[in-house]
Amino acid sequence: MISNFRCTALILLIVIFALGGCASRTQVSRPDIAIAPQSLYAAFQNTYGNCNATGLRAKASLYYTSRGSGHRTTMTLWGEYASPLRLDVRAGIGAYIAHIREDDNGLTAFYPDQKTAYTHSSPVRAVHLLGLPFPFSLKDLAGLISGCYPNLIPKSYDTAVPVAENGNLRFSFDNGPVSTIVLTEQGTPVEISGRGEIPWRMELSSYEEDGSGKLLPEKIAVYTELGDKALLRIKSRNFTSKPWQQKALQLKLPEGSEEIRLDRNGYVKID
Repeated sequence: MISNFRCTALILLIVIFALGGCASRTQVSRPDIAIAPQSLYAAFQNTYGNCNATGLRAKASLYYTSRGSGHRTTMTLWGEYASPLRLDVRAGIGAYIAHIREDDNGLTAFYPDQKTAYTHSSPVRAVHLLGLPFPFSLKDLAGLISGCYPNLIPKSYDTAVPVAENGNLRFSFDNGPVSTIVLTEQGTPVEISGRGEIPWRMELSSYEEDGSGKLLPEKIAVYTELGDKALLRIKSRNFTSKPWQQKALQLKLPEGSEEIRLDRNGYVKID
């Protein structure tokens, strides 16, 4: 069970962050004049603090290594930014590893090989209890994938320092799951790091523009202090402005499936 959880973990985070579109590849260039940190952060918030749609459907492949072992998976994420959202994870082009749904009642993760569903009223807490090292909900993930995450990255920073001599700035936050974010001189995020039981660092690269001119990464590399590494390659990303049909966002459990609630200490079987 734990191996499946770790597989889903790296997907939930990295995945955790941006799935590619159908736009032209754009390099992040450096302007001639440096911008003040306050203005740069304001430009970032103006662009990435807003969403241009209400939902999405995205696909990506993920290769990750954990404890010296490599794994390849594919994933599909779809639904509404607000709620609900669905995530399916497959072993490459093979069998499904997990079906996950997040809504206003919390998160449900169903593992077909076990015929077992795990639930928790707190999506972030569920990720932790299932052995997933990153403190992100599917809602956060969908926003990162779409280049709009007003709730994940704080609206103000505590400190800002230059990064080497490339013109980028690292903004730090004293509180919250995200500890730092590195922005180019255009306000494009290229690195994000987080605190918690398992600190992590994420690198974003291979940018392309979406329909609004916003730069979104096509590749996401994630590293943890445990030595795990994951690389997400975006396959497709489409935004929606009309509500999804509820039946498309349902997660129906097969007859005979076991349900375990994680809201209390230890596992609690649902009769």
